[in-house]
Amino acid sequence: MNNVIGIFTGKDLKWMESEGGSGYWIAKTDRIKNAKYVIFVRNHRETWAVKDDGLQHGQAFMIGRISGCVPTAKYLGRKLIQISEYSLLPDTLNFKQAWKKLTRGQRYPVAYLNTDDLSSELDLDVDNLEWTVFDPSPSAENDGAVPENVNASDDAKELSEIIAEAKEMIAHAAGVDADKVNIQINF
Repeated sequence: MNNVIGIFTGKDLKWMESEGGSGYWIAKTDRIKNAKYVIFVRNHRETWAVKDDGLQHGQAFMIGRISGCVPTAKYLGRKLIQISEYSLLPDTLNFKQAWKKLTRGQRYPVAYLNTDDLSSELDLDVDNLEWTVFDPSPSAENDGAVPENVNASDDAKELSEIIAEAKEMIAHAAGVDADKVNIQINF
């Protein structure tokens, strides 16, 4: 069972606290809610990404315990992954190139993993980490989150979400990058 979500992000802890979690992702709600952990890996390719914290592109820097998931009003069809606790990962060789180790360098920024992957690829034992309470900004709760009861049909996916997931599955099966997969719809 995949109980870890890998996130390739340009955001740091301070940014996530300001948003109330990690967002804004195209991911299946049930997969997020069934996962126990989220591991964050630095992505420097976005122009807005945090780049002055000494982390390398592809380096794992933090892991969090997932406490929930909410759809957002900020970006239709996307989710905010909420966390209750986090542990900052040391700046050691084990965590360098983590994205490549965990996902073979996939281009889609969300990956479904398990704790065995973290153990075998990064030598990370989640049971022996020191956890710190995640402290979201008081304004984050209302900044872009859609109350659970407003979007009762959250299981109905947006077309963009379905296409993104299909491209990832096809790319994985074919052993190519997702940007090499084209999907055409004729009406």
